[in-house]
Amino acid sequence: MSLIFSCSKDEKQIYNDSEKRNPMANYFLMQGNQFLKKHDFKKALALADSAELYAIKKDDVYFFKGRVFSELGRFSKADKAYNNTININPSYIGAWNNLGNNAFRQQNFSNAVKYYKKELIQNKTSIPYRALGRAYVELGKTDSARICFQHSIELNNNYASAYLNLAQLEEDEGNLNKALRFASRAYALEPNNIEYQYVYSTILVQMDKGKEAIYSLREIIKKWPWHHGAHYNLGRALIQSGQKIEGQQYLDEAENVRAAQAKIDHLENTIRALPDDPYSYAALAFALRKAGRFNDSMHSYKVALFLDPDNYDIWNNVANLYLLQEDTVKAINTYNYIVEKNPELIDVWLNMGVVYALSNKKDNAIYAWKRALEYQPDNISAIKYLNKIKNN
Repeated sequence: MSLIFSCSKDEKQIYNDSEKRNPMANYFLMQGNQFLKKHDFKKALALADSAELYAIKKDDVYFFKGRVFSELGRFSKADKAYNNTININPSYIGAWNNLGNNAFRQQNFSNAVKYYKKELIQNKTSIPYRALGRAYVELGKTDSARICFQHSIELNNNYASAYLNLAQLEEDEGNLNKALRFASRAYALEPNNIEYQYVYSTILVQMDKGKEAIYSLREIIKKWPWHHGAHYNLGRALIQSGQKIEGQQYLDEAENVRAAQAKIDHLENTIRALPDDPYSYAALAFALRKAGRFNDSMHSYKVALFLDPDNYDIWNNVANLYLLQEDTVKAINTYNYIVEKNPELIDVWLNMGVVYALSNKKDNAIYAWKRALEYQPDNISAIKYLNKIKNN
């Protein structure tokens, strides 16, 4: 059984019951899938190559490679892999759908529609119907989009994403009562989904029921401090409820958040223009990290490392990001990986020592700082850290 894992938060999973394959090919693809989840793209592709040595038909292998390349944003390679899948097995479930997802991500919405329709010829399920609806929305064909979302729900009455899309469609057309009903259904199905919570709350604000949304929007901002709309709508909700001073503060903060998002948008456009430049991905990762979007930042760093695996400055940034995510084990493992490859990087030894010290591993911390002094005997930070830890 092979899986389509989402390449973005809006692209849902499809399960494909493929023909029985060689057990070794199955093993390597399963292992590759685990590395793909970790965004270790290089190992995922290496395992796919291993699976290809054992696979009989190879359609699953090409499909998996397509998923990896899609995740990397290497759309031409991904499309080639999916087309190879289709050439081997024209009825392979999910291949046309993923081609549609790639076209959608590149804003080729007309092509996306064509691909989703081809998927639906053999796979009339809720996921491709919803995907087709999203493409129709982008093309301004709202009636067609509504029909697709409704078909999706008819096939799966608990498909929260389709309810959300209907809510957004009705909201855009000013049908706020319908929008609230659909958003409420989506949120009830997935109460831990922040996006659904946000859409439901913003519709309340538009209906001048901001007081009912204040608590929810405050909770969203705690989890999404980078989100412009959450700040803006909380400001509006507070003003609606008579709390004008605090409301204006959130409106002002919304403008600051908008400026940060504009920078991220610019960097994303740079990546589209320079898809092979690891520094473009690293710059985007840094901006995302600064905005508090740690998971998105890690993904961009991992793509940068796929393009430039021996860039130890980027590896160091990955280790530092693990620290921000409070994963000291992965941080230390990454620091150790770096110094094994390039032991002369002073900052890495310094950072490693700090993490060991914070983890109450005094001997390891001392060792790391002494290694830093081997390469730079007058390093003030290393001397300071050693003196401090020895006096404690």
